[in-house]
Amino acid sequence: MKKIYLAITLLILSTSISAKTQALSVRSYLDTEFDAMFELKVLEYPKIILDCQSFFHQLVVYRNNSQSGEKTTFHLDFSQCYEAHEFLSQSQIDRKPICLKLDFDYGEIGLSNEPQEYCK
Repeated sequence: MKKIYLAITLLILSTSISAKTQALSVRSYLDTEFDAMFELKVLEYPKIILDCQSFFHQLVVYRNNSQSGEKTTFHLDFSQCYEAHEFLSQSQIDRKPICLKLDFDYGEIGLSNEPQEYCK
């Protein structure tokens, strides 16, 4: 029984260590039916929403296609949300690559114009 608990503990620790930071290449940045809510298209997740319209500004990463399913929320203040929107919008207009870095441990996001091969 102790071996099972040890194996489960090691599995949990190894997944949380590997999930620390993730870099994603953003394929496109799209409007939604809301004025200040936008969708980021990436290969790794079915849906990522930048929500600058709700009372709590946030970037929501949906891990499956269900709205009520597993998701991770990164809380942003007003200026962070606005700056993220401006960066994503301008990068798409200028046809620059977009790299989105998600820090799951600290709940922070980062955006850059690193090419896809360096977005890791």
